[in-house]
Amino acid sequence: MKFRISLLLAFLAINGCNGTISDLSTEAGETSKDNSSRFVSEGQALGSPNIQEVGVEAVKSWAWERVLWAQNNFWQQGIGHYGSPDFWASEIVYQIQVDRFNDGDLSNNGANLPPKQVAHQDGPDLWDMHDYRQGGDLRGIMNRMDYLQDLGVTTLWLTPVFKHTGDYHGYCTADFTYVDPGFGTNEDLRQLTAEAHRRGIRVVLDVVVNHMCDRNSNYSTWPDHYWCSRNASDKYWSGEPGGSSAQGALGFSNEFFGPLRKQEFFNRCGANSHDEMAGTGPEAVFGDFVDGMYDFDTRNQDFQDIFANLHKFWIAYADVDGFRMDAAKHVTADFVAHFSTEMRDYARSIGKHNFMIVGEVAGPADWAGRRLGTMFSNPHNPNDHGWVPQTLTNRLWELKDKYLSNAAALFPGLNAVYDFAQSGTAREILLNQKASAELGNYLNGDIYHTLAGQADPRLNWNILEIHDWPRFVKDVKDNPYKSSLGLGYLLSSQGVPVIYYGMEQGFSGDCHFDNMNAGAANGQQMDICRQGYNHALYRQNMFIGSGWRLGSTVDSINNLAYIGHADNFVWQDWHSDPYLNRDHHVYRTARKFTHLRRSCNPLKYGGTVFRWGDWFSSGLMAFSRIDNGQEMVVVINTSSWSIPIPNLHLDGNINQASGQKYKNLLNGYQVAWTGYENGAAKLFFSGLQIEGNSVMVFAHENNVGNW
Repeated sequence: MKFRISLLLAFLAINGCNGTISDLSTEAGETSKDNSSRFVSEGQALGSPNIQEVGVEAVKSWAWERVLWAQNNFWQQGIGHYGSPDFWASEIVYQIQVDRFNDGDLSNNGANLPPKQVAHQDGPDLWDMHDYRQGGDLRGIMNRMDYLQDLGVTTLWLTPVFKHTGDYHGYCTADFTYVDPGFGTNEDLRQLTAEAHRRGIRVVLDVVVNHMCDRNSNYSTWPDHYWCSRNASDKYWSGEPGGSSAQGALGFSNEFFGPLRKQEFFNRCGANSHDEMAGTGPEAVFGDFVDGMYDFDTRNQDFQDIFANLHKFWIAYADVDGFRMDAAKHVTADFVAHFSTEMRDYARSIGKHNFMIVGEVAGPADWAGRRLGTMFSNPHNPNDHGWVPQTLTNRLWELKDKYLSNAAALFPGLNAVYDFAQSGTAREILLNQKASAELGNYLNGDIYHTLAGQADPRLNWNILEIHDWPRFVKDVKDNPYKSSLGLGYLLSSQGVPVIYYGMEQGFSGDCHFDNMNAGAANGQQMDICRQGYNHALYRQNMFIGSGWRLGSTVDSINNLAYIGHADNFVWQDWHSDPYLNRDHHVYRTARKFTHLRRSCNPLKYGGTVFRWGDWFSSGLMAFSRIDNGQEMVVVINTSSWSIPIPNLHLDGNINQASGQKYKNLLNGYQVAWTGYENGAAKLFFSGLQIEGNSVMVFAHENNVGNW
């Protein structure tokens, strides 16, 4: 059965679902330009001193003065900084893997390529081409800004854009002061945010806070990995100064980033195994993420100060609206508190009163809780706390006055985390791998309540696919209605919805063996595809003229799949770009639901009450979204067949009268009626069925207007 949304009639609420989507504010708050420091010159601001030559204090001064230079440079444009949303749960996020989204500038395609690409890309045999840089850049994103506006997203999350070691994904930062030359220039980033802001879209940058990389550096003295990590962890928990006799020594190359070229800024405990990196032992925080990714000593307060100011620069210069902290599981909680507090405080000083810091904490709930919101601590009295390191408590006392002065975030930790547990549960339910009742179990379970105890759970980011996960429809690659089902769920459920680029075009990560042109490397690429879990399969290209184009549940997009030598050209008109097809069911579903969510307060702001779940692998799921005396009921069918909708509980304080009509906002002819059963308020559907792989959203008729 198809996932159907009526094209004849749809509704929006006048109050709860306002038919007019208001423009996002661009007004900056009051900002003081007065400061006692001199502004460094442009050359000084964009150059990088060697800390081994000038010392720590000189680098700290340089890092702060380049923030002031950026601030002054931005103000010289005669415009204010773009304001923050009052409530980030009203945002709809679109994640972009920069290298693989769109190529807008062919001239930078040869910049900063990895060695294996340089060795093979001009020959007949494209060995390891799945790991090549494909040419996507900031100019390519700008060229599609109108498409993103049409889709209805309100925030872009960009994977790391700073200069890195050449790997396409960007998660191996080598210099925090420049945009990677393969992606463009610093000015390109500033222009991108300006173009986004002009369309009411905000920009969140992915920042790598756990490590940095340099291809020519290595250990000159090897550490004792086991004891180094444990010594560091013991001191972290006891509050003692860091360091260990088991640490190694790094042999920095001449190219290593000068401002951080200091032994004491790195843990130097050696590379983790995969199990250590994924686990919860001391190595997960104090070991190198993997070989070649050198782990910061995030307890070092000189490092904290310099690192914070390196990133304040981008708030001032490029006017970005938030940061996504990559690998936040793997840094110390005191660093998270310092970085989060400092970023929000500085952003507030230039007019962004609610700067977003969201963290990737791919670990247990207590690990996320120690980094989120109140961090298991009383913000007013950090000595009143749960199970946290003494180092965190000490740092909170130093930060307390600053974070308590920020009305939008009266806490030290992350604003939000990725709700991986909820997201993974929902993904399995929607793919019929888990009973739909499991979502209700999660919402009533310990993990959810642990996170909710530290910060507003409505702010946590909700995903079905991401750059580290297989595509949602990987195993149902021929079913566009599953793609639509996922989008409908994301945009009607609690949490900030994250649409991973290409999800609205049905991306599946499926290789087409019948359209490959990698020479003798065809067999290698086939093996990569058969294995199914190489990250390159999660990060397919979204532009013609490139060579890593994979499949889709949408026929017109699926027909573009190709692996091999690239033609390298820029598609000029986004309206006719074949990868931006807006005429198919999946895109139309995405667009309807983004506009529905933006117009309906309960979908933006509401909490969730789980109403129905089946204990079978496929079936019905229902929940209410409630805000300010308004209730909306979301009904989802994950199966492939039609199912009668049972009578569902309602909030009795909101629904006090029988005979009130609720309408499906996606088809106003489909209605239900309020009533009572055994003294409980119910919504009666009178035999109405929900078709397979579909979503219905019901609202009281008094809150529904023409759309």
